Amino acid sequence: MTGGPYETERQAAAEIRRAYDALRSAAGGPPPAGEVTRLNAELLTRACADAGVTLGAYDRRIVQWLAGYEPATCGVIAGLIARANGGAS
Repeated sequence: MTGGPYETERQAAAEIRRAYDALRSAAGGPPPAGEVTRLNAELLTRACADAGVTLGAYDRRIVQWLAGYEPATCGVIAGLIARANGGAS
């Protein structure tokens, strides 16, 4: 995943879709909503960790809340974190 910058929602969705295709294949169809949320939370948490961001309990609660959004949105947020840290361009 490059992490953007993204000009359109379609670009963000295409990039994150590649990251979730393996899950879809393993499930034999669309993955269960809970699994997508789990993967979104991992993506966001990993972006924070890679950027050296320490998460407190409330931070983790907000990451979990954000993880309920569609994968493209979480991918954009993870990309923003990475780019703010200089980890992607």
